[in-house]
Amino acid sequence: MAEETAKPSRVKALTEKLTKGEKSDEPAPKWVGYVALLTGILAGLAGFLTVRATTLTNNAIYESNQAILAQAQSSDSWNEYQADSIKARIVQTQLAANPGLDAQSRATLEGQAKDFRDRQPKIQADAQNFAKDRDDHLAQGKGLLATRDLISYADLATQLAIALASVAAMVRVRRAFDAAIVIGVIGVVIALYALGHQYFATGFL
Repeated sequence: MAEETAKPSRVKALTEKLTKGEKSDEPAPKWVGYVALLTGILAGLAGFLTVRATTLTNNAIYESNQAILAQAQSSDSWNEYQADSIKARIVQTQLAANPGLDAQSRATLEGQAKDFRDRQPKIQADAQNFAKDRDDHLAQGKGLLATRDLISYADLATQLAIALASVAAMVRVRRAFDAAIVIGVIGVVIALYALGHQYFATGFL
């Protein structure tokens, strides 16, 4: 029992390293000098990724709002198209039900029916264009959210790398520093892929 208490556990040893840190008499390994550089670069990248993710979220919300507006405009156009169809049908019914109308009245009604029918192709085209705009905005919003998710993963990787590098410097464990480098590189690769995919898809970052 005495021997067990004399020997500090690994957790206790790690705790002592964390509390003493730079106060250790042992000279710091050479790689510790690169920790500040690594964490500085990763912190800058993490800040950029956070801002970029926020911007992508706002842009996705804008695209969603534009899609809702386009849907409302398309619905209004289709309602107008249907209303003109009903009006033209009513006029044609009146003409069919009253064969004894004088020439002037018949010409007036036929002109009204023609006006209603002539307006319909443009209204139909407008409705279809608004529907296409809606689909385009929805697709762009979906793409922005997908890029935002990748950016968030990259940000998470960089934050984890910063934490590992800081712990590695305090406990002087090279493997933790190497793991921080690997995770940081993974975060950079994910960020480059996400930004590159967005650029080639939309032409802007």
